[in-house]
Formats: sequence, structure tokens, C-alpha cells
Amino acid sequence: MLLGGDEEKHEAFEEIAIQLSIFICNFAAMIAKRLIGIIVVGAVVLLAGCSGDKAKMLQQLEQLEQQNRSGEAMLNDSLAESLVNYFDRHGDANERMRSRYILGRTYYCLDELPRALEMYNEAADCADTTSADCDFAKLSRVYAQSAEIYYNQVQPRTQLENLRRAQWYAQKGKDTLMSIECFARQANAYEFLNEWDTIVYVTDMASDMFKRIDRKDRSVQVLYNELLALIHLDNYDKAGKIFYMYERFSGFFDETNNIDKRYDIYYYIKGLYYLGVNKVDSAESLFRKELSQATDLNNRIAGCKGLQAVYSRKGIVDSIAKYANLGYVLNDSAYSLSEMQNIQKFQVSYNYNHHKLLAEQSKRNAELSIILFISFAVIFLVGGVTAFASYRSKKQKELAEYRQNLEALGKIQSELQELCGEDSDVPALIARKNEEINHLQNRISEYQKHQANKEKASLEDRLTHSKVVKDLSGLLGENPVRQASREQIRQIANLLNEQIPSFYNELNASVVLRPIEYEVCMLIRCHFKPSSVGKLLGLDEAYVSNVRRRILHKIYGIEGYPRDLDERIMKIF
Repeated sequence: MLLGGDEEKHEAFEEIAIQLSIFICNFAAMIAKRLIGIIVVGAVVLLAGCSGDKAKMLQQLEQLEQQNRSGEAMLNDSLAESLVNYFDRHGDANERMRSRYILGRTYYCLDELPRALEMYNEAADCADTTSADCDFAKLSRVYAQSAEIYYNQVQPRTQLENLRRAQWYAQKGKDTLMSIECFARQANAYEFLNEWDTIVYVTDMASDMFKRIDRKDRSVQVLYNELLALIHLDNYDKAGKIFYMYERFSGFFDETNNIDKRYDIYYYIKGLYYLGVNKVDSAESLFRKELSQATDLNNRIAGCKGLQAVYSRKGIVDSIAKYANLGYVLNDSAYSLSEMQNIQKFQVSYNYNHHKLLAEQSKRNAELSIILFISFAVIFLVGGVTAFASYRSKKQKELAEYRQNLEALGKIQSELQELCGEDSDVPALIARKNEEINHLQNRISEYQKHQANKEKASLEDRLTHSKVVKDLSGLLGENPVRQASREQIRQIANLLNEQIPSFYNELNASVVLRPIEYEVCMLIRCHFKPSSVGKLLGLDEAYVSNVRRRILHKIYGIEGYPRDLDERIMKIF
């Protein structure tokens, strides 16, 4: 009865497997015409990427760097992003840093300051400061640009930290001028902190440094940074000397002694100096000049404040009230304008990021859907046929052995009965037959139990014993080690999609990872060590550590060690 039931199950399974194979073949044929165009386009793009000319990409990067040096606005973020993606796979540490720096400058020109700052941080992470050929000069500019953003956001301490790093790396890169410039800019941060003595010390040091490299123009120009500090410290003698030098040697004044409009706040500062030395009429003249000629509302407000101070000194109450009221009106206008500009910037930034993120997600989802569909269709078809053939062969073998065991059991039982019916004393023979019966009964019981309850392999066994993981492990054993092919990376993605369907969504739910970041996560989940991940992807181990630390901050919003990301990835089931 048991044998007959097993045969019926086997025949039913065989019929279901055959029908399923036929259905998959028909379905694949039905969609082939619709997918063939997409597959051909994808193949063309892939071949174009594989045959990319690195010299051409480097030329494009250098053109963008030249555009940046010339001061021209950089607005083509698509080109800059394509360079980042290319050099992530085919560039060295310096090229990855340079491409991210240019993308950061592009975001800065587009008023995307948070994204610019993020890209500067990534550029700094790319730098291999332990390498002899590290581009320290470029790295110093990365930190200097970050400091500029922190200055605009009034974060003086973080600005100082970045300026000090910029100065240090400029020195290592033998860029003396850049090193002095970064040191001189620290005075701006100390002004936010109201550390007037430090401003004077830093500025005097910077001026002396410029003299040593024969930059007399910058030696004088930089002294402007300490004028307000000297007035706060009541050091009017030194301030007067600097005003004299600044107006004659800075190069910012025309023949009528009017300063470049970019620096017209100078009139207000000198007016404060005249008030300090009790030249009230001269101060009034400069404050009026500030009020009438300044194009920036904040500078005009400064002019009003100066005139208030003048008329307070003169004791003219009506004029005090007049300029206090005008200052109030201008201040209200400046506040409204500032709020409007902030709202516009925020709205533009939000729209840009939102629509671009939607477009990227739609593109990734479409590509992923096609890849997943084709991969699952092929894997399911091949796997189904292979599994069916293997299952059928195994079942036939097990069924034949089962029948043989039943037949042998029946024969031995008959022999035992015959022996027991005889009068002769044959205990040894009976004992041997009983052992044979017990053995066959155990084999039959095992077969029946196996059919009722099959043991399932664990998830980690399925990952580590998969063919693609074994193939990649084989690459690591070669000398020299070969990089993983794009086909093998796709197979890893298919493996994780099959074994851990939620893996992609777990990592990309809040923010879409870059391709190189997702590949690092996939290999870590498949039990490859970070050093092995770097070898398989053609990256140095330090860069892989930086990528993991960046992913940890991007996904989970925390600063930690790279191994913290590994622990979280291994918990995804």
C-alpha cells in the first residue's frame, strides 16, 4: 500500500513538472519580442562602457577643472556625475578624489550646498594620504571649499578645522601660496568668535608670510582682516597706518580713491576709525558715502548705524531718530529679502533633488525589474528542468532500492519461518537472519521518514556553497588575483535577490546607493572579507573602508567603524 501511494505521488509530480516547463517556455516566447529591443540596447550600452577610453574621460575631467579655475559657473551636473561613476570603477584614488571635487563644485554653483558638502567629504575620503603620489594640493582645495560652506553657514569652529587641514595638506603638496591663504582665512572664523587679539596675530603672521614669497599685494590686502579688530581693541595708531597702506598698495582703489564696489563696507569701517579718533565730520562723510553708494542692504544699514552714532555724539536728537527709523526700514527690507531668497533656494533645492531622485529611482527600478524578470525566468526554467531530471533520477534509484529491500525482507522472513519450523538447533543462523531483518527494516524506515520530512539547508550554507561564491573564492586563490567580471557581479545580485528578497530594499529604502556601494554590501553579505572585496572589485582596502563608513552614515545616519556596517548587513535575512 505504501509503495503504491509513493508511485502515484511520483507520477503526479512528474506530470506537474512537465506542464510547468511547457508553461515557462511558452511564456518566455511570448515576451521575447517585447524584451529583445531592450536587451539589444542594453548590450550596446554595455559594450560601449567596456570599450570606454580612459584618456577621453581624463580629458573631460581636466576640461571641467580648467573651467573651475577660470571662475566660470559649472552647471552640468550630469557630466560630472558620469565622471564620478566612471572613475569609481576605472580610476585611482587621485582620480576618484578629483572627479568628486568637481561634482561638489558643480553642486555649489547650483546652490546645492548640502550635496556639495557631502561630495567634498566623499572626495576627502577617496584620498590615499599614505601614498607617495597622493595629490595633497587638490586635497587642500577640497577642505578649503568645505570651509567656505561652513563660513556661509556661520559655523566658525568647523570652518577652522577644515582650514587647518587645508593648510596642512597644501604644505605637504608644496603649494605655499595656498597654505598661506588658508592660514589667513582663519581670521574670518575668529571674527565670528569675537577673538580680536587672535585675529590681529593671525593677520600679521599671514602678511609676513606673503612678504617672504614676494607677494606684496596680498601682504597688504590681507591686513584688511584686522582693521575692525584693531578698532575694537582701541589700537587706533596701528589701524591708521594700515588704512594708509591699504589705500595705496592694495590695488582696490581708483584714481579718485574710491574702493572697488565689492569692498564698499570699507567706508563704514574707516568711519568707525574716525569716530574713535574724534574726527566726527570725516566719519559722517564716510557713513553717508556708505549709505548712498552701497548696493548691499546690509552695508546701507551699517551706514545708518554709523550716522546714528555720529548724531548721538553731536547730540542732534531729530537726526538720531531719522536714521534710526531709516535703519529700521532697511533692516526690515533686508530681512524680508533674506527670507524670500532662503525660501526660493530651499524650494529650488527641494524640487531639484526630489525630481532627480524620482527619475533615478524610476530608472533603477525599471532596469532592476527587467534584470530580475529575465534572471528569474532563465533560472527558474533551467533550475526547474535540472531539478526535475535530478529528482526523477534520484526517485527511480530510491524506489528500486526500496523494492529490493522489501523483496529481500520477505525472502528472509520466509527463510526464518522455515528455520523456526525445523527441529534442529540453529540459534546462530536464526540470530544472523534477525540481524538482517533489523537492518532492512531500518533502511526502509529511513526511506519512509526521508520522504515524509526532508531537511532544508540553512541560508548561510546556500550562500557560501553557491557556484558564483565558489568561483569568486577561486579568483582570490590565483596569483595574481583577478577581478570579478560584471557577469559574476550580476550573478551575486541574482543570488541575493533569490535567497534574501528584501536585501535590496533594506539598503536602498531611504537613499539609493551608488553601484559600487551596493556591490561592496553584496560581497560583504556573501561572507567575503573587506580585503577580498577590494581585490574582487579592483579597489584598495583603504577605499573600501571609507566606502563602508560612508554607507553606514548614509543609510543609518551614524558615525562609526566600517565593521559596524558589516554587522548590520549580516543581520539582513
